[in-house]
Parts: sequence; structure tokens; C-alpha cells
Amino acid sequence: MNHRDIDWKLALIDLDGTLYRGSRVIPGAPEFVARLRDEDIQPVFFTNNATRTPVAVVKHLERLGITAMPHEVVTSAQAAANRVGAPDGDSYVLYIGQEGLHEALREAGHRPLSVRHPKVRDRLGLVKAAIVGLDPDVTYREFALFSQKTAELGSFILTNGDVQLPTEDGFMPGNGALGVFVEAASRVHPYVAGKPNPDFVGYALERFGISREDAFLVGDNPDTDIRCGRQFGVYTILVETGVAANRRLAQSDSPMEEPDEAVNSVEDLFL
Repeated sequence: MNHRDIDWKLALIDLDGTLYRGSRVIPGAPEFVARLRDEDIQPVFFTNNATRTPVAVVKHLERLGITAMPHEVVTSAQAAANRVGAPDGDSYVLYIGQEGLHEALREAGHRPLSVRHPKVRDRLGLVKAAIVGLDPDVTYREFALFSQKTAELGSFILTNGDVQLPTEDGFMPGNGALGVFVEAASRVHPYVAGKPNPDFVGYALERFGISREDAFLVGDNPDTDIRCGRQFGVYTILVETGVAANRRLAQSDSPMEEPDEAVNSVEDLFL
């Protein structure tokens, strides 16, 4: 790693494409995380995925041989829940999403209200905020209900703007695609809580009490990982193990997508 003389305190680590690809660990990833711990650098598993809870993220990492703890996981769902503001005991947060978003809202002290809750229409009058997370089972009528409430509120939060979700069989519409649907129907532009919003980096560092000068970010995607890190002012490292990095690195013409350092994989970072 360059700048070896810097006394790093924390590493923001992207997951899919950086530590693993789907169900396969990237060679050297378990050793990289272990080396961070040996060097007293706090690993933070920093993900746009809003569907999994921190416990589920940890279980997935541990199956791949990577040691992690739930408090070390920072998700876009948590950032979205934080964006809602201070909780109160009377109102609800309407959401499209899965368990990861539901738990993030509950852990932040909010009352989550799913668009498919049997009493959702009875409680719409108490909704103070609306969040879109990924849910492959959301229906047209649920979209309609959510969009109508969004238009009334005049705002909504998108956990992340990833339009495509890579899979082993190609891609599926991602969270950003759902957000485009709601934005078009409600004519309301969302606040995007996850990458590439630099506030997501700030949220993570604030949780650990670390300044930007003491942290670096590792990711595979120039237009999400590197962009949010550069905009916030942390040192950025691009790994070329992810599909997005391999596809876009040569095409990038934005200074905000140029990393401070590029390596083949996390395996190379402590060479």
C-alpha cells in the first residue's frame, strides 16, 4: 500500500466485487481483513446493500472465511434511517424494502410501516417519511400507494441509486430502478442515502469517531465507491476484481472517479 507512513485507523471496505463475488471469496480477502486487525486498523464493511441486516452480512462473510462483527457493518439502510431524523413515538416511516431496512428503522427508534402491511392504509395519515429499498416482490399497487404518499410528503429517501443489480445470470433491476419508478410517478426527486453520496462516508466515520484523514476506502466501482470517497476527502483505493471496475476504469473521464491508488485486488494491498 502507498503512504505506508500514514497511521491509518479505519478502512471502509466495499463488499461485493471487493471481498467476494456473489458466493465466492476473492483470493486474499480473509487475509487482508486479518492483516488490518493485526495493524490495529478498524475494518468497516461498507455496503449499499439495504436488504441484509448486519447479522446476515456477518454470516455471509464468515461463510467465506472473513471475520466480522455486526457493529462493523454499515449499510445504506442504516444511513437512510439516520436521514429520517429524530424518532418520535407517534409517526411511521413508510417503506418499500426487506428485513435489512425494517431492522435499520427499528434500531434507529422509528416505527417502520411496510407498503404491504395489512393496515397500511389506516396508518398513512401518521406517516412522516418514506424510503425506497430493494424489494423484488413489490407490486404495482404497492408502488401506487407509495408514490401517492410520496407526492403528498414532497420527499422520499432512496437507500441507494444502483440501477442494476449484478447476478450470476446477468443483471436484475436494482434499487435505483425502483426509485426511478417512484420519482416519475410522484414527480419527487429522492435523497440518495448510500454511495455515491459522500454523506454516507461521513455517517460511517462519525459512528466510529474517526476523522477523514485517518481513514481510507477500498472498492471496485469508480462511479460509486471511488466517487463518494473522493468527494468526502478520504484516501481511495480501486481494486480491479469487480465487474464495474473492469468495465468502467478505462472509460472514466471524471476526476471524482479517479482513485488515489489502484491495485489488482485486496491481496496486493500489504505487499
